[in-house]
Amino acid sequence: MDAHGWPEAPRTTAVLRTDALDALAADVGAGEAELFARRYLALLEQRLGNLRLAAEAADVTRLREAVLSLQTTSAMVGAEALAGTVGALPPAAGAMATESLAEVEVAAAVTTGALVARASAAVPVGASA
Repeated sequence: MDAHGWPEAPRTTAVLRTDALDALAADVGAGEAELFARRYLALLEQRLGNLRLAAEAADVTRLREAVLSLQTTSAMVGAEALAGTVGALPPAAGAMATESLAEVEVAAAVTTGALVARASAAVPVGASA
């Protein structure tokens, strides 16, 4: 709550909602939340590859699964910009989805940088100010 008793806005950077990892840490512990963030980064390229393959193959079912996987895990680590970009992909596979993947890849690169910077800044999950 702020000084007026209103709920405070989530702490954000242009890319990350830092309170998302803090909430995860409150649920499962700081160590597990940090492990989740590291695994998220380790699997990000694979998830992007799955997304690209599904779009290029025009496989609507695989595209939905890839979108849901990347969108959900991104939201869990606070990567709201990436989650939103993925969620905005056209529901049909094919050329339009493939063209939109460039935006997703840029958002993923920026997200990776932000998460690595957060880890490098030695701000433990659950201890953001």
